Amino acid sequence: MTDVAGTTGTVQAWVESPFQLLGALEAHAAGRLGRRLDVLPRKDVEPLVTAVAEVTRLGLPEGAAVRLPSGAPRRGGDDLAVGDAFSGAVHRLLVQGPPRRLVLLDDGRSTRRVMDALLDPEIPLVRPHVRQTAHRNVLARMAKARIRRMISQGRVRVITSLPLPDRVLREAAAIGLPVEPNDFAWLRSLPGGESGQPGVEKTIVLGTSMVANRLIKAAPYLSWIRGLADRGPVVYRAHRRENASTLSPLTNYPGITMVHGEVPVEISLRGMTEAHRVMSLPSTAVTTLRLIAPQARIQEFAVPRDWWMPETPEAARQHLVPDDESDFLEIPQHSSH
Repeated sequence: MTDVAGTTGTVQAWVESPFQLLGALEAHAAGRLGRRLDVLPRKDVEPLVTAVAEVTRLGLPEGAAVRLPSGAPRRGGDDLAVGDAFSGAVHRLLVQGPPRRLVLLDDGRSTRRVMDALLDPEIPLVRPHVRQTAHRNVLARMAKARIRRMISQGRVRVITSLPLPDRVLREAAAIGLPVEPNDFAWLRSLPGGESGQPGVEKTIVLGTSMVANRLIKAAPYLSWIRGLADRGPVVYRAHRRENASTLSPLTNYPGITMVHGEVPVEISLRGMTEAHRVMSLPSTAVTTLRLIAPQARIQEFAVPRDWWMPETPEAARQHLVPDDESDFLEIPQHSSH
């Protein structure tokens, strides 16, 4: 007997971030992986430890287990799910001991870049804003060739919560790469999470890692956040990768309540209602929170052109945009000074 995934037993999921962990659990809860799921968290990733503790406290989906943190498995086995197709650890695994079947889970909006790389022979399977060594580029080419060969043999699937362009879906279908949706039904079904005072709007601003990653300038970003706080109280949920360049200037600014989230927003904000307003620069969390808390008013703002750092590659800018053109909100120019 086989299930939706076409597997007959246990699927291993190698996850390197909290978001990848949630993607694996959601895919399993939706019946898109095997009857049993063994999650292998990467060791030495503190936010992942916290996220594992939280999902365990909430109660894992039936048939799922989370093992102790470890290094990447040496062999992929029969069925393997991975969350970061750009990862060097994943590339080594695919080259040295590929699984019989492979599932690519979400790793945020980089999934779109992964799809482009798998569909276009000219796009390398590496993050566009990270400079790679020659050795690393060779490994990435070998891993991409391996995945492409597995796709041609019907051994790869993609499970994503991101809306993908019709062109991408058509091209994926043409080469035999199934793309299946993740609508976060498991987390959406769990009670609890963010609460608010009835009848009182609560504004939550999602912090970004783009300043810390040197993709955008700090000054206009900070000016925008301060401008929001000048117009009314906001809760600023710091991104786990933010550093003192953004957090220190905002911590004691009037009107800002700083929250250093210990768990992913998909867990902590899942209970939002129509009284909640969320504001954010382009972020995967916007996509997922719209699935998990559809009652909340969630706004995503485009990065103004003059905020980008000069060295930010055009490929990165093209992927860090709002989900939909109809949601393309502009930040008032006066707030960037």
